[in-house]
Amino acid sequence: MSKTFTPNDSDSLSKYTIAIQPIVDVKLHHIADELLYRANHSIESATVIDDVQATARACAVAVYEIGLDDLCGPKSLFINASEGWLINPDLTGLPSQRIVIEILENTPATKEVLHALKNFKQLGYTLALDDFVLDSQNQAFLPFCDIIKFDISNKIPEKLVKKLIEGGFTLLAERVETREDFEYCKLLGFSLFQGYFYERPKSQASSSTRRSASHANQLQLLAILYRDNVKLSDISSLIARDPYLLHAIFKRANSAAKGTRQIQTKLIDCLQIIGLRELRTLVAIVMLAANSPASKLNLVKGLTRAFACEMMADHRNIDDQEGFITGLFSLMPAILDVSEEVVSREIKLGKTIEEAINNRSGSLGQLLNDVESAEKQFSPLDFPDNIMIQAAAKARTLVDCHAG
Repeated sequence: MSKTFTPNDSDSLSKYTIAIQPIVDVKLHHIADELLYRANHSIESATVIDDVQATARACAVAVYEIGLDDLCGPKSLFINASEGWLINPDLTGLPSQRIVIEILENTPATKEVLHALKNFKQLGYTLALDDFVLDSQNQAFLPFCDIIKFDISNKIPEKLVKKLIEGGFTLLAERVETREDFEYCKLLGFSLFQGYFYERPKSQASSSTRRSASHANQLQLLAILYRDNVKLSDISSLIARDPYLLHAIFKRANSAAKGTRQIQTKLIDCLQIIGLRELRTLVAIVMLAANSPASKLNLVKGLTRAFACEMMADHRNIDDQEGFITGLFSLMPAILDVSEEVVSREIKLGKTIEEAINNRSGSLGQLLNDVESAEKQFSPLDFPDNIMIQAAAKARTLVDCHAG
């Protein structure tokens, strides 16, 4: 049975949620999950108008809000991929060692789709074919697929099942409702099973607020990501004005899946860990999910503080990137309209920055206190007179530039 994850957000554009349904082996070991989209948490079935957007929203929640480690641990995650998803080159950067691409049953076997499947295989993805019925179209997908799914609410073609098993395919029985269904499918040679017989629903909330900067900003970011010579400084400046992207990048870079031994507190280091291919996918997924815009007023205020901290950190021979992150995340609850507890739980910034924000300890904590004093026009003695003016101008320029 599916497990539902729902956001804690009053914005009507952000009420979509996800469900995950366990996939088990013949010994009933829970080895994978299927990711399912839900338009809101009060319904138990999908209401999908746009297949690509539905998958984008589900992936955004699973990979970049909750995180694969917290969502399903080391298990694989099956995601539904329509024709539009498969042929979009921006969407090939999800972690291939964790994601199983499930080709929807209504996907046409066009040249573009078959080329995309070949590319996914070369990138190391496992491919599954949903609701299999043998016809000329599905026949064309078989050379690329590892797993074949049968909906057993329909009559099972036993001869075809035997032939596919002999051909080396892994067969997955879905809609397994009873123990008798399970035993029957196991007898036929199925090795994976999915259905209500295994587990009742359990719900859990995702507290991330889905607000991003304008699509114009994200389009510009995508354009830069596809240049021949990508400069991380150009990427950083655009990401800085998009709280959702910034949050997602820090969370993804510091996930167990990335294997980082210590918490990364610099944006450039996080970008290097994630890499260009996944960054392109991350930005594309956020764009396709069509999240609502962030509070411009609070974003300008947060960036002003961040730039002031950055400039004063450099003046005091403190790491300027850590100064920027300390300043911005000190106001992230206001920018995202969530509690401080949500921000601290959702993302780890490292002991130094977290203690600077929460307890005002260390040189970064003193820096943050001094910038806050300067905001109230009580600047410390070592503050250049125009620091806050320069920071505010830089913040407004960054937010307004290409605001579309």
